[in-house]
Amino acid sequence: MPEITGVRERRGRARVYVDGEFWAEIDASVAAERGLREGVTLGLEELDNVRVAGERALAMARALNFLGYRARSEREVSDRLRRYGYGEETVGGVVLRLKELGYLDDEDFARLVAREKARSYGPRRVSAELRKSGVDAEVARGAVEEEFAERLELEQARSAAS
Repeated sequence: MPEITGVRERRGRARVYVDGEFWAEIDASVAAERGLREGVTLGLEELDNVRVAGERALAMARALNFLGYRARSEREVSDRLRRYGYGEETVGGVVLRLKELGYLDDEDFARLVAREKARSYGPRRVSAELRKSGVDAEVARGAVEEEFAERLELEQARSAAS
């Protein structure tokens, strides 16, 4: 059975070492709740459960920080969390929770980007930007058509008023 050979806490995070090697960085409160300390032995399944629970809090904090700069697509957030080394179960759980809270919505993201980019670019470029961000093709098409239809109506109204 794997044995915890070290737990180093710093700034609300705990770096956990199992059998002498770095195993994971998890939330310090989860490490304390689960009784992770030097000399404790846990089964592999139990270790995996601790990792998921401990990583979720850290991954959520990172995702919220990332979203604090600007709106992001689901894929952008997922990719960033994977780059930080979080497992698929953790990434999926965080993305699902962010969607439930209303922080992640690809349709809103697509409308926002289409509105912003349409000032400088045409529909093909805007659509390509959305696809590059990981927005579904149908969602991207709908946002671009909506934005450029509104711009066309505005242009027609301006020319009629002149």
